[in-house]
Amino acid sequence: MAFAAAVIVPLALSQMGQAQPIVYTYVSQFQVPRANWAEYSENTEKSFVPIANKMVADGTILSYSTFESVVHTTDGYTHGAAWSSTSIAGLTKVLDELRKGGPQPGQIAATKHEDYLMQTSMYAMGSGSGASAYLRVVCQNAKPDKPEGYSAAVKKYLWPMIEDQIKKGVVSYVGLDSQYVNTSAPSMRCLVINFPNAENMDKWATAVNANFDKMSAADRDAFFGSTVSDSRRDFVARITHSGHK
Repeated sequence: MAFAAAVIVPLALSQMGQAQPIVYTYVSQFQVPRANWAEYSENTEKSFVPIANKMVADGTILSYSTFESVVHTTDGYTHGAAWSSTSIAGLTKVLDELRKGGPQPGQIAATKHEDYLMQTSMYAMGSGSGASAYLRVVCQNAKPDKPEGYSAAVKKYLWPMIEDQIKKGVVSYVGLDSQYVNTSAPSMRCLVINFPNAENMDKWATAVNANFDKMSAADRDAFFGSTVSDSRRDFVARITHSGHK
């Protein structure tokens, strides 16, 4: 399901107040049987992580992460990896290196696999952000006739709160992604939040609720009216490896 697609770790170029180029993110997800979880993780550490670290070091990509789902569903994905670049070419260079080694046993054991190619020009992080430990992705469909209305609503009603939470160190990164390659509804938008620890997920929830409580009824209607009812899907994962410039 595409709501797990938009995963990213903090980017050195995404400081608040600076011009923001488009960042592309490639996400590869697998549904791995529980008996193969350890094997998949070992394969990832030996094959993907060294390549990703090298590509970050030489500037091919901006960042990468590997992750394990926290909330499991019968048809959902359990594991995955993501990497980001300011160019499509940067993303494909990682794929080219990975394919030299062929599919890993843990991947072959997977019962499902899906890839996503996302893009964002709306993101923020705090200076000196450290490694992220958890991520949450909230995806929902914008109104198809006004797909950018949701982005505008996030910018107007949520972004001041988001920047405040980043300054306080509650979150290390927030971005709003759309699909570069549409494999689900083109109007889907995904808000990606990285947390330095699980405790800060509670602090974030408190801040979000307080923000909505302060909004007028008309503003709440405008915000929630910018998306398709009941289209929201959430994804929560633990980040197992990450690196960024």
